[in-house]
Amino acid sequence: MINSKDGTLVLCIAMALCLCLIPSAMASTEEQQTTQVEDAAQLKIEALEAKLGEEGMQKIEDYLALQASLPDVVKRMPFRGLAFAATDPESQAIKMEYIDNFNVSETEKERYKAGLQDIWDRYPDKITKDDYAFMSELGPMIEEEALREHPVVRIMWSPGKCHPDFAYYACDGSAYRNYARDAADDPDDSWFELPGYRYYNHYWDADWNLGGAPGRCDGYAGTAQIWVDNGMLVQAHQDFGLASHYLSDTGNPFHSSGAVNQIGDFVDNLFSSQNHDLYEIYIYDRWNTGYNFGGYVSGNTQSITVTDPEQAAKDNADFSAPYFDYIWNKVNDNPQAFVSDATVGYYTAQCVRQTAKYNHGLYDYIM
Repeated sequence: MINSKDGTLVLCIAMALCLCLIPSAMASTEEQQTTQVEDAAQLKIEALEAKLGEEGMQKIEDYLALQASLPDVVKRMPFRGLAFAATDPESQAIKMEYIDNFNVSETEKERYKAGLQDIWDRYPDKITKDDYAFMSELGPMIEEEALREHPVVRIMWSPGKCHPDFAYYACDGSAYRNYARDAADDPDDSWFELPGYRYYNHYWDADWNLGGAPGRCDGYAGTAQIWVDNGMLVQAHQDFGLASHYLSDTGNPFHSSGAVNQIGDFVDNLFSSQNHDLYEIYIYDRWNTGYNFGGYVSGNTQSITVTDPEQAAKDNADFSAPYFDYIWNKVNDNPQAFVSDATVGYYTAQCVRQTAKYNHGLYDYIM
């Protein structure tokens, strides 16, 4: 038998041991909670990161840190990707060469060069709204010169691939998933939107808070829920496919930035620029081959919880918009060679995978 003094000593030792073990147990639980599921999409991302290497990933980290620190006046600047060239001397030289090829007087060329150099010298902390008019004037000329020999002959973001896959794989094997897939690219048909809304409704500017995509996503998600409540699952999946389209659009950096002019108005010809079209062709051509961007959709099993479809579309735009500057600049500097840029591939994969997660969340919200 243990006397009271010995019993007290044993109890103290036991309590001390328990206190020592608690942090370890808590750490183990916390680690389990934060461990990501290693689905096929995650493994593909990790393979890209390994290919980029430590130096490449550091550059990506630095770029995203810059994007997070940009003042609103820079984020809202027309042709903000042109200003971003301030960080890359090689890109600056290309832009100056474009100006040399402008069909304007030498005096005008010097004015454009001096003005652009001034923008770069003040980027990013000393940009003002007074710079917007100059960028709106010069930006289209730079883009036109860069793409003069690379006319876009097709727009391929959705037909038969991207939007249908986002909707189809979000349905988690539902017997009705083909209805979602078949409806998902309808909003890109010319008959689907009223005149004047053809582009606006497929866009949400994350910095100007402008565009119709979140509202359209919310509207079709709402009607899909009504169909579910009435047991009409064919119609529910069709409207989920339509809602998915607008949610997915905001995951494309060219649908979340770059289409607003110097006074904050949406401009169709900025949204449908050749840089934009070339990027969508790039994605389409690599959906099932090369980078196999479709694999980040079919191989994704993760979901981002959606409680408000409108806000989900805006949040997806918040995720994709920071990638715009880099991608726009790479497309503009070399409309042919940008396709081999590993960082463009990595940023695109991140946007595609994030969009797949949001689509899973939207499907769970509706169904």
